[in-house]
Order: sequence, then structure tokens, then C-alpha cells
Amino acid sequence: MRDVLVVDDDFMVAEIHRRFVERVDGFRVVGVARTGREALDAVREHHPELILLDVYLPDMTGLDVLQTLRAAGEGVG
Repeated sequence: MRDVLVVDDDFMVAEIHRRFVERVDGFRVVGVARTGREALDAVREHHPELILLDVYLPDMTGLDVLQTLRAAGEGVG
């Protein structure tokens, strides 16, 4: 089972992504984050293997989130 974190500040978009992932065999959503900070905390808590990451978040960009995760050595795709 592949653990997925959905990161999007738009509730409806996040819900669409969550529902889609839940329907795909072999994948499950372990969390939904609405901000970059929530995403970073959720990665440390749930250790997902995949992140569906929005580029525009209210507190930082998705690229900032990705750079922070890479610098911390988090192995997510």
C-alpha cells in the first residue's frame, strides 16, 4: 500500500484528489494538508511515499515545501 499526502488549500480540490486516490488500488490517503506548514508536519507524522502538492499555498509555495523536505532528507516523491 502506497501512502499519499494531499496538499491543497482549496477544500474542493483537496477532496477531489482524496477521493480519486482512495479509488486507486494500492494507494491510500494518510492525510490532507491546507498549508505548507501543515504539509511539513504531516510528512514528519505520516511518512507518505507520495505527495500531491499544490504550487500555490497560503504560507509558502509548494516548491518551498519540496525544497524543505529534500533538505531534511525526507524520501517522498
